[in-house]
Amino acid sequence: MRVTVLGAGYMGSAMAEVAAMRGHDVRLWGTWLDDALVEPLEQGKEHPRLKKKLAARVAPLRADKLAEALEGAELVVHAVSSDGLVPVLTKAAALLPDVPILSVTKGFLPDKSGKMERLDVIAAEVVGRPLGFVHAAGPAKAVEVARGVLTWMLFASADVASARACAAAMGGAHLRVSVTDDIAGAEIASAMKNAYATGLGLWDGRLGADCHNARAACFQQAIVEMAKLVVAGGGRVESAYGPAGVGDLHVTAAAGRNRAFGERVGRGKPAKTVAAEMLATGELTEGYPAIASAWRWAKERGVGELPFLAALHRVIWEGAEVAPTLASLALST
Repeated sequence: MRVTVLGAGYMGSAMAEVAAMRGHDVRLWGTWLDDALVEPLEQGKEHPRLKKKLAARVAPLRADKLAEALEGAELVVHAVSSDGLVPVLTKAAALLPDVPILSVTKGFLPDKSGKMERLDVIAAEVVGRPLGFVHAAGPAKAVEVARGVLTWMLFASADVASARACAAAMGGAHLRVSVTDDIAGAEIASAMKNAYATGLGLWDGRLGADCHNARAACFQQAIVEMAKLVVAGGGRVESAYGPAGVGDLHVTAAAGRNRAFGERVGRGKPAKTVAAEMLATGELTEGYPAIASAWRWAKERGVGELPFLAALHRVIWEGAEVAPTLASLALST
């Protein structure tokens, strides 16, 4: 099978490596922001972020080779950031073959009316036709995926046949894949976990390592709120308690960039400053915009009683002090 991966960052390159492990011929296309990642791959060197050489089956392509990358593709992996989705799919719209699109991208974006929406909705709107869009959810750290560590992912799509096709193409060996038709639940949980993982990091920055009770309490509160948000968005509550919710929040809060972002804010540095510092070193901080978009998404749908998300928004976007905000945090079941 010919697999095209759009986006040469952490997760795109990891999924390219998985596709190569499964015996597929892979084209790894880098956006106009990915030249520094693609160049060493062209020279047969290590991927700068994954710190490993990619399989010989993976052919790196630069931004001006988009048509070449998509020609003859039988599966497309969408792995650009949420901010890059619209510009990339706008360029790719006329070139996209009618094949499943497996997206590892997480978040919300405004639709044409300005309302925050799931990425599968935005993607179809940008391309101008229905898509076999499959959301890849679950606890999957890119570096571990690329080096063959046991990983459980959930492929979600309203078009279950597309999800099963993606699972057949990419699953196996270390990558175990489950399939669901609850794309609403999976996408909402995926988007929200980045926001909540940042909140768990606040405790590490505020108190250091010995804050296990507080982190556990807030982890549970995050899942309570995530379940409420999933249902409000038309998803099934069990998605919040599966790989897309509990699983992904656990791994992101334990070892993700969003947790690190929250930790630095918890030490007293303004969120905007931390986000800029991390961006300057190539660390994409999804939790920073995720808190704003999650809060807006919830408000647009009239979802109330979200004390943890409200506290995160006050700290990260309204400049509230960390200590008193955490001290006054309400918990609910």
